Parts: sequence; structure tokens; C-alpha cells
Amino acid sequence: MPASAGAQAARGLAVGYVDSVFNADAAVRGPWLQRALNSGADVVRVNVGWVAPDTPERPPGFDARDPGAPQYDFTTADAAIVDATNRGLRVLVITSGAPRWAEGADRLASASPGSWQPDPRAFGEYATALARRYSGTFPDPARPGQVLPRVDAFQAWNEPNLEKYLTPLYKNGRTFAPAHYRRMMSAFYRGVKSVRPSVRVVSAGMAPHGDPFSFGKARRKGQRIRPARFVREMLCLRQIKKRLLGTGCSDPARFDVLAHHAYSIGAPRRPAPNLEDVSIADTGKLTRLLRAGERTGGALPRKRHRVWVTEVSYDSSPPDRNGVPLARHARYLQETFFLLWRQGVDTIFWYGIQDDPVSQTQGTAQSGTFFIRGAPKPAARAFRFPLVAERAGRGALNVWGRAPVAGLVRIQRRTPRGWRPVATKRARRHGVFSLRIRARGRVDLRARVGSETSLTWRAT
Repeated sequence: MPASAGAQAARGLAVGYVDSVFNADAAVRGPWLQRALNSGADVVRVNVGWVAPDTPERPPGFDARDPGAPQYDFTTADAAIVDATNRGLRVLVITSGAPRWAEGADRLASASPGSWQPDPRAFGEYATALARRYSGTFPDPARPGQVLPRVDAFQAWNEPNLEKYLTPLYKNGRTFAPAHYRRMMSAFYRGVKSVRPSVRVVSAGMAPHGDPFSFGKARRKGQRIRPARFVREMLCLRQIKKRLLGTGCSDPARFDVLAHHAYSIGAPRRPAPNLEDVSIADTGKLTRLLRAGERTGGALPRKRHRVWVTEVSYDSSPPDRNGVPLARHARYLQETFFLLWRQGVDTIFWYGIQDDPVSQTQGTAQSGTFFIRGAPKPAARAFRFPLVAERAGRGALNVWGRAPVAGLVRIQRRTPRGWRPVATKRARRHGVFSLRIRARGRVDLRARVGSETSLTWRAT
């Protein structure tokens, strides 16, 4: 832990979940939202999509900025956002996937649906409709006399460095997607801010790994752009040796929060396999780019932007025989929270509160903190009360955690006579605490606050 960690402890950490179950029917969604709340989640991500008609031509008479336009169908989104908000959870709304009429011309047949050069202007109009609908003043069609909740954060697209979500990535031997996404995000920003300037606009989370792409003589088209390269170009930066300089582009990126999907290959502390890939341990690469963009004017408005990780997780075994054992799964979750927080991330979304059905063979995840039928894994306790200790020289440990409730946190060490207190730290509910203790050799630690106890952390 760096020397400034004690001061950093005043900086909080919000945690939440991403899960398709939040878009399920109310009878299924409700219990899982309650589990999210009971787990200590502050926020959930709800996928609203782009709910306009998927027709080849723009519907006649369609005012895309009107959240009450009959061509829109927000039924599922409304219900999910109402349920989450009523339980005291904040909501991040994400939208992705253009209707056919909002895609660009000369669409390749191989392009994924909704990915082909989405029209920035149309995306901005849709952003206006979203911000108006979830402004806290729009009438709820399902509950006469009541209004829909206010949403304070909107995420513009998903993983635009993947061909699956944004095409083409390259044109005429040059990257195309970073600049096009920049125009999309800035239009989305203007649309949201035209309704409520205080709302946060979150950039699309980048997929963590890219292709070993090489143009070669055949100018082969890649399926991924490495995230550091994508963000660098999105923020109008160029790198000369170790220096980051502005390119002076005429349309700088506009957003409030830079997001990333920090999945790792291997343990959380393992670096990404490529210098321009960004896994859990490498998230500081993007923070460095962001600060350079702020300095050069490539990241607007001129302020200090926040950093969120809007997807991260590991699969567990069981149920995934290729996942990590349950105890390690819980340890990885805690270490992930700590490492990301230390690199400046202040909001983290774990991908999956429940496991997907194992019978499905593609596109599934067994990364939940709960099994599919609702039984908690050790990771559920780790999510609610994470604790990490790391060596600070031979005779000391730095201890970090996030308190599930307000009170005096007692750090305890296992001894032959049982658990003995070694330090205390007062913390707010969901507040980060950090302290240093004296300890040599292998040590088992846990934290207690009120009636709650963390998992045991073994430090070597």
C-alpha cells in the first residue's frame, strides 16, 4: 500500500452488481435486488438498450427526444428502475445497440446488429429522452399519480473496442472506432446535460484485451482494439516515447466518468499480457491517460474525471469446473476491490449476483456471489465486508477494508488461544478503512464491526 493510502482512506468506494436478472419479471427480479441490497451493494446497472423501433427507416413523425413517444417501449426498464430505487439502490442505466434506422450507410452484412456506425445525432436525441424520462418528474405509466425515479448516471454504450458492439473498428488501414465513439459519447453527453446538468455521463467500459493486430499486406481487419490505444485515441492523445501529447482534435471527448471492464487473465495482481491491454492490476494505465487528456483538453469538461469499473469478476468452482475454488474466488473479489480502489477507482460493479445455468455452454458466467438458487458463496460475505492485508516490510502489514455498518472496526489476529484484538479503526457504513499493524511471518487476520465478521485473510 503506498504511503498516501491512509489519506486515501477518506475516499470512499461504492460497489454494486451487473446482472441480467435485474431485467427479469418482477417475481424473479425482486428477491435478487433484495439480495444485492443485503450484500451491501450501493448501486446496480440496468440495461435499458436503445428501445426505439428496429425498422430500416426512421418511423414517420417520431420525435426521438420525447420520452413519451408511442414508438418507445420502456416497460421493462421502468419496472426494473422502480424496483431497484424503491429498495434504496442507485441505478446506472446503460444503453447500447442502435436500431437499424440509426445505423450508418453501406452496412456490411457481417456487422453485428446495432453496431454499424451508429448515428451520433440520433444517439444524442435518445440520450435526451432517457434523461427526461428518468428525471424524477416524468409520470409513471404503470402507476397513475406517481412519477418514475430519478437516475443520476447514464452509460453511453458497451465495449466499443470490440467489433461485436461497434463496427467498423478500422477503415483504410487506420483506426476508425475511437474517433467515431468519441462523437457518439459527446452527443450523448450533450443530450443528457440539456435536461439535467448534474447527471453523470459514464463512458462505455472498455473490454480489457485486444488483438495482436497486424495490418500486413492483406490489411486484415481486427476484431478488437487494445483498450489503452482506444482510450488514448478517444482522448485525442499521441504518445512519443513516454510523453503523452494532445493531437489538437476539433471535437474533444465529453463525459464525467471513465469506465473500464477490468477482467484479468489469472490472479488479480497479474499484469495484462500486452502493454496496451488493461486488466485489474493495470487500471492505472487508463488513469494516466485520463489525466493527460484533462491536461491537454482532450477530456472535457475541464475538471477531474472519476474512474469506474463497470464490469469485473471471476468464475467459481463449483459450478464452473474451470473456475477458481470458492475460497480463492472470495479472496480474488476482495483483492480486486482493493487493487482497483488503490488505483483511483471509486465505483465497482461485480459481474453477476447469481450464476448462469450451467447447462448453457456459451455466453454464460458462473461468477455470482450466490449460486443460481440463491445460496450464498463465500464471495457474498467478502462482497459485504472485504478485508485485505499486505506486507509493508518484514515487521508490518497494511490492512484495508470496507465496513458493512458504521462503528468501531476491530482488527483481530488468530493466536493459539483464539482471536485477539490488535488494532481498531472507526468507519462509516460502507466506508473504507486503512491502517498499519505490526506483524511478522504468516498471520491470519479478520475484522469485526458490530455483529459482523469478515472472512479470514491470511498474510504471508
